[in-house]
Amino acid sequence: MRIFIVILISLFCFSIIGKAQDNGHKIDISISNYDVDTLIIGYYFADRQLIKDTLYAQDGSFTLQGDEPLYPGVYLFLLSPWSEYVQFLVPIDDQHFEIKGDMNDLKHLDYIGSDENDLFQDYLDFLNVKRTKIESLTKEKEGANEKTIASIEESQKEVNSLVQKEQQRILQEFPQSITSNLIKGNLEMEIPPFDDLNDQERKLARFEYYKAHYFDHIDLGDSINLHTPFLDDRVNYYLNKLTTQLSDSINVSIDYLLSAMKPETPTYRYYLGQFYNKYAKSKVVGMDAVIVHLVDQYYGVEGMTPWVDEKNLAKIIENANKIRPTLMGQIAQDITVFQEDGTPITLSSIESEYTVLLFWAPDCGHCKKVMPSVVEFQEAFRDRGVTVFAICTKHQEKMATCWESVKEKNMTGFINAADEFHRSRFKTKFDVRTTPKVFILDANMEILIKGIGGEQLTEVMESIIKEKSN
Repeated sequence: MRIFIVILISLFCFSIIGKAQDNGHKIDISISNYDVDTLIIGYYFADRQLIKDTLYAQDGSFTLQGDEPLYPGVYLFLLSPWSEYVQFLVPIDDQHFEIKGDMNDLKHLDYIGSDENDLFQDYLDFLNVKRTKIESLTKEKEGANEKTIASIEESQKEVNSLVQKEQQRILQEFPQSITSNLIKGNLEMEIPPFDDLNDQERKLARFEYYKAHYFDHIDLGDSINLHTPFLDDRVNYYLNKLTTQLSDSINVSIDYLLSAMKPETPTYRYYLGQFYNKYAKSKVVGMDAVIVHLVDQYYGVEGMTPWVDEKNLAKIIENANKIRPTLMGQIAQDITVFQEDGTPITLSSIESEYTVLLFWAPDCGHCKKVMPSVVEFQEAFRDRGVTVFAICTKHQEKMATCWESVKEKNMTGFINAADEFHRSRFKTKFDVRTTPKVFILDANMEILIKGIGGEQLTEVMESIIKEKSN
């Protein structure tokens, strides 16, 4: 029932080319010993590998060509039977070059007219040599004595040191290259030892340092990174693993990420939509607070989302406004509904340490399934300060089915009510779009939790009572 933003590939319409050539792109690819007449060109976009084009052989080679510049980043070509692929780089300012290789040795390609890819290939060749050396040293350790192992490990450190030196050389000499972006996206972080702290303090300090410096080497505002294999993993790890999974903490992390991405970049536009979609679809209780935050700080602020059309923007804002009054921590709005004999009853009149506010319908299949669990829960917690206030969502002539169903489902131990003409507007006030919908309120009618299943009531209530007693 949430309003999702559809992230289309047309997002690419936002230009990140800047100073790219005006005369488009032309990349010739020749692979000897490749007898198939088809080559697929792909590219990275966040967590996806998308198809750019399917090329057909002409005079033994393939040509990727167009009047418009390509979006800079990491591309790849796939060779039939599509089990082999090769990555290559498309820089922002040089999109006319040749790639030559051999099907029998795809690790070594020749680039003609591309300094960026020459740098990239040299770096890959260097890594392959060092990786082979590390693997060889690792095998030597098997069955070696303690003295020999120490010597081998020292040799491994020397190899790693050479790799780090080469990476630093590239970063210093070619800071604006895509190769440098790829290196920075995978650099190891050096964390201070914090030797002056005890074990527990040291663990916390190291974690906080790691989180605070997690993106030190990555420019989140550089949209080229959106077209690399590493950015999306980094963003998701920061949000899912380095951030406490509570809405307030998530909101802080999202604000940090989006501010670093800058509002005018495609990276910002893409991830704002991704964050909205992610938490709009989330089944985790309380994550709707993230949706409201995104609307208050971004979608509802003039000029922050100019790419979203007015109709969709109005729906997004309306959706957040429906959610807002029922966020956990809010005081539940009062309503007046009616019992079977017509006696009015207000939510605020219920005097109970805890109130389970249950919206249900007689013809709701899931309501029928979980109601026995709710009845069992009510009987178990009747003497523990818990009241179940059940509101049937049927109106007018269908309201009679409410009272019939109360008896059939053995709900007579609840406070049962309905609102024949929906004068209380409970569906709007409590965002009741589907049933059953459950809220647990404290004595002050503060919303402690919502959106849980009826079969979860016992476990959740035990946890709430235990937490309060502690």
